[in-house]
Amino acid sequence: MYIHQCPECGKQYSTQEKVSRVKCPYCGAETNVSYADQEQTSYQEMWRQFSNQTSNAMDDVFSNGPSGKSRGVAGLLALFLGAVGLHYFYLNKTTAGVVFLIVSLLSCGVLATVTWVVSIIQAVLFFTSTQEEFERKWVITPSNFPLF
Repeated sequence: MYIHQCPECGKQYSTQEKVSRVKCPYCGAETNVSYADQEQTSYQEMWRQFSNQTSNAMDDVFSNGPSGKSRGVAGLLALFLGAVGLHYFYLNKTTAGVVFLIVSLLSCGVLATVTWVVSIIQAVLFFTSTQEEFERKWVITPSNFPLF
């Protein structure tokens, strides 16, 4: 994960890989990036920097974490469209999203009930976890198919 600081608004945000140009998710300013001095940041360091910057916004379930993903949005997607795996696509876990989608479409609704129940449990977990737990367990995990 690579940490960037916007020269316009001063907020920090991250990218998963090295890019030559970044767009600030807060103000939309685009800047060129130099990686001469920056090494890949560990998750703990990234989280420390993010939580120092936005300490009182951490309680809001719909606020974005350092990855730009909101546990509230993921929870709503899991609750209402989870049977087809839309929440997995939102979390960039396309393998799991495709599995849920295929199971729902090919089973004619029989196994869709199973994916729907799993998605409801996941929605509850999204809403009840802290932003840090959500990021660690669902967003930055190397697993392609995080269940619980």
